Amino acid sequence: MEYSSFEEALQVCMRAASGSPEQRVAMEYCLQHAPADLRMMLAKRLGLHEQGGCREHGCECGEG
Repeated sequence: MEYSSFEEALQVCMRAASGSPEQRVAMEYCLQHAPADLRMMLAKRLGLHEQGGCREHGCECGEG
């Protein structure tokens, strides 16, 4: 699904069944378009961070 805004995707995140494919796609959109602090929280929720670094970006954010 494509979203026209962060807010639209956020609404889907809140309404979709927890852990559903629909929720995951919306969360990934939010992750790409949210403010930095919220992106960090979403990345952690999605399990995109591993020990010592982020798999997606290769950063050393330490949120793993």
